[in-house]
Amino acid sequence: MAGLNVDYINPFIEATVNTFSTMCNVTPARDKVFLKGEGEEVYGVSGIIGLGGEAIGAVVLNFPEPVAIAVVSKFVGEEYSTITSSVVDGVGELTNIIAGDAKNRLIQKGYKFEIGLPKMVTGRNYITAQNKSVPCIVVSFSSPIGKFCLEVSLRKAG
Repeated sequence: MAGLNVDYINPFIEATVNTFSTMCNVTPARDKVFLKGEGEEVYGVSGIIGLGGEAIGAVVLNFPEPVAIAVVSKFVGEEYSTITSSVVDGVGELTNIIAGDAKNRLIQKGYKFEIGLPKMVTGRNYITAQNKSVPCIVVSFSSPIGKFCLEVSLRKAG
């Protein structure tokens, strides 16, 4: 994982655990951290946020459909049984909260970052692609409501 600044990744891991614990009453545990290969995971709902400033790239929060439904149900306090626009919006809001939390953690460390608005992707069993020139770190989490992943793909600006 040469060339990647761990200082960029850890705030996103911390922000994910913090957001899930405080907003959804679910404490995720980090399973493993690895360099993304040829899209080994398939998903149902993803929130994507572009990052700019000192480093540029994106953060992607990926959920299988049942986990997206369960986490948003806990987040908004309403029971969902299928993927609806409310579930997709809920994943977008969680992604936004995590990115904002991570940005604040990065600023506290002296880094300068800007975050964009979340873009949402939904579908059946799609694979998130990556820009080959930018390393992508995948952080997998397990939780009482299922597994999900956070992808952080950043390269130093300039």
